[in-house]
Amino acid sequence: MSVEPRAYVTYFDQRYLARAVVMLRSLRRHDAQAEIFTLCFDQIAYEVTQGLGDLNIAVLSPDAINEFEPGLAECKDRARWAFYATHKPVLPLYVLARRPHLASIAHIDSDAYFFSTPAPLFDEIGAASIAISPHRFIKRFEHQKVFGLFNAGFIHWRNDALGLRSLADYRADCLRWCEPRFESDGRFMNQGYLTLWPQRYPGVHVITHPGVNLASWNVAGHSLARDRDLVTVDGVPLVFYHFTNLMLDSLGIWRTVNREFEDNLKLVLEAIYRPYLEEVEQNDRWLRRRGLKPLPLEKPWKIGDAAPVRRGPWPRSPRDWFRRARWLIDPAKRTERAEV
Repeated sequence: MSVEPRAYVTYFDQRYLARAVVMLRSLRRHDAQAEIFTLCFDQIAYEVTQGLGDLNIAVLSPDAINEFEPGLAECKDRARWAFYATHKPVLPLYVLARRPHLASIAHIDSDAYFFSTPAPLFDEIGAASIAISPHRFIKRFEHQKVFGLFNAGFIHWRNDALGLRSLADYRADCLRWCEPRFESDGRFMNQGYLTLWPQRYPGVHVITHPGVNLASWNVAGHSLARDRDLVTVDGVPLVFYHFTNLMLDSLGIWRTVNREFEDNLKLVLEAIYRPYLEEVEQNDRWLRRRGLKPLPLEKPWKIGDAAPVRRGPWPRSPRDWFRRARWLIDPAKRTERAEV
């Protein structure tokens, strides 16, 4: 059976470069026929992604997108990540304007990782013009519904009248307002707008596949198992995990917020976080061997608010080597040590 021509779009700068390369390679492994379009916000990200040599990955520059959407120029005073987020609806519109043969297009965040083929996801979406992924917050995180009922890490549009209409509306919304705070009317960055889409458009499909957009805020609400190299979620293969708010601290310890894995703790750490972070660390070393030192991610939270998930690479300064050694032998940290 032939697969309809589809494409993915994503964006990132050098701060997410190691993770973005891992995401792209995982996507290429599991959806080899699809085209991928990456918007790289700085020269380091652009050159490295271009240097991957994958003919099915088109690397785009901000200049090309700005020429397509002049309204972005009026948004440059926004905080960097808010400005980046403003591009989310512009990028698929740019691609569809230049690839009119595409049947559909999907945005995927650069901090995702594919564990298996997304074919079941697209089978579920079918002919729907728009598909969005619910957060599926477990009870402990229900207060985070202020950030939106749906996660903007994966959004799918068909190249039809309704899909294009929603993209045009989304572009207008984000150009008008896209800020890193939540408002009483439900707005938050580019994500809060999605909450009203099922009422706003008749062709919205809310994704039900439990292995799509699995994340720290919902994984405890599912039953996970491992069958050889395959992780299953409620009996079906894990398609992709969304590693939002995963950071490397100064001691070389990977930490995440919203960590509530409950009975899935051991499997999540060993079968999901470990292989992903091993690839991220490998890519980081690969970048540094090339003489590149990408800027680190800014931490939007205090270290004390985030739980460890894995011992990462050793610190790069003698002072932090000493601090990490103290962390490892501190009796108060024994529970943390057992989990990473």
